[in-house]
Amino acid sequence: MMRIRSGDPSVLRRLNLAAMLRAVYEGGPQTVTEIATATGLSRPTCEEGVSELLVQGRIVEAPPSDPANRAPGRPAKRYAFNAAAGRVLGVDIGAHKALAITADLAGHVTSEHRVRLDPDLALTDRLAAIRQAVQACLAADSASGEPDLFAAVVGSPGVIDAEGRVVLCNAMPDWAGVNLSAEFARVLEDVGVKTDGPVRAENDMGMAALAEQWRGVAKGVGAVVYIHAGHRLGAGVLIDGKPYRGHHGAAGEIGTLKLLDWENSYRRLGRYTPASTSGDFAMRVFTDAHNGIQAAAELVDRFAFDLATGVAAMAMTIDPALVVVGGGISRAGEAITEPVRRHLADLCLFPPRVEASALGEESVALGAVRAALLHVEQRLFNPASAAG
Repeated sequence: MMRIRSGDPSVLRRLNLAAMLRAVYEGGPQTVTEIATATGLSRPTCEEGVSELLVQGRIVEAPPSDPANRAPGRPAKRYAFNAAAGRVLGVDIGAHKALAITADLAGHVTSEHRVRLDPDLALTDRLAAIRQAVQACLAADSASGEPDLFAAVVGSPGVIDAEGRVVLCNAMPDWAGVNLSAEFARVLEDVGVKTDGPVRAENDMGMAALAEQWRGVAKGVGAVVYIHAGHRLGAGVLIDGKPYRGHHGAAGEIGTLKLLDWENSYRRLGRYTPASTSGDFAMRVFTDAHNGIQAAAELVDRFAFDLATGVAAMAMTIDPALVVVGGGISRAGEAITEPVRRHLADLCLFPPRVEASALGEESVALGAVRAALLHVEQRLFNPASAAG
């Protein structure tokens, strides 16, 4: 695994190497001169540092640039971050599925595997499903030469404390009390995967919110509320671009507030007798509402009001710039976001923007991948952690 050996080099040298590595990580392939300009370091320092980073495998020599855009004469060598030197793993374990995704160190997805689950599955069987998804995902990725696993994160429903223990969970039987970080580490050990990076468990809604900021409609937005609207309703919060856990890990668990009646919101949609016959029952409600069926329109408006009431309570507390509606209902697009916006306008002092997610069922696993990459970035660009 890429690391600087303890005692070699000095703290200043580690700082310089981290700055050079960050330059090519964030700025793409660069010459030594360009690295020096980006970091403010001298050219001799960068020449020496590039040589060391090449030996460590942290960077590689990049292919020559397009000849059509190249100046006359012999081109200067360009160096790129070696994204292929390692992998990260993100897993979504929920009531209805286990989804594992691997990505290289630049975040490019390299493999994924999904296992459909019964919501009533027992604890041991659900852990076995994680093992199956992880093993199949890593096996599909092995053609790339089985690079080191730098970090692994699993996203799960429920209140999860800082140690990765599931404190509360209503979505799955026997899940409360499980030390999910420890169980996830055992899964990796069982399938023969070793990592000296972190193996973490996080709340799934926080991971979904992180995915939206990374690859979804919340790019560049620091304060985000993510609402999962599907078989269950839940929420996650980003503050300053980071998932907010709260003191007990319960931030965003507003769906447990009985006054909101979120527990019954989705069920009410299921009582509808559809006029149309295409798609699942929830989408038929929205289709019929769009087509002017009064009974469907009333159900959609009630569902949107339920969502907006919970969102308003959160919005008046953290003042987000954006609310992302995810989960299965997000497929309805404007048919759900428009009435939510309308109700928020009556409920909030400063109504946030509301958008539907485009990440679909991969949002939690992608967020877990991004969380794992954040651990990698900390390791690569923080000299103190690099020295360890």
